[in-house]
Amino acid sequence: SPEFGLVAYICVGAMMVGSIVLTVKEGAHVTRMDECGYFAFGGSTVILLFEHGAIEFDKDLVDNSRKSIETLVRVGASVGITEK
Repeated sequence: SPEFGLVAYICVGAMMVGSIVLTVKEGAHVTRMDECGYFAFGGSTVILLFEHGAIEFDKDLVDNSRKSIETLVRVGASVGITEK
């Protein structure tokens, strides 16, 4: 995106996840709240990787990460901002 640059979206299936179904194609442009896919049978997580310096993470994420505390992030919640 113009604001965040390249972003890697990685789906991680937890134990007992039947499958991960991606509903967008590699390289597709997605916007906030677009469906990217879903986990069939069970819950899991996604990992977002940003280019260095592209995002300033929210304070609660940074503070909790320093303390090795997991932070629940719900769909549509903020994880950070960009100056671009």
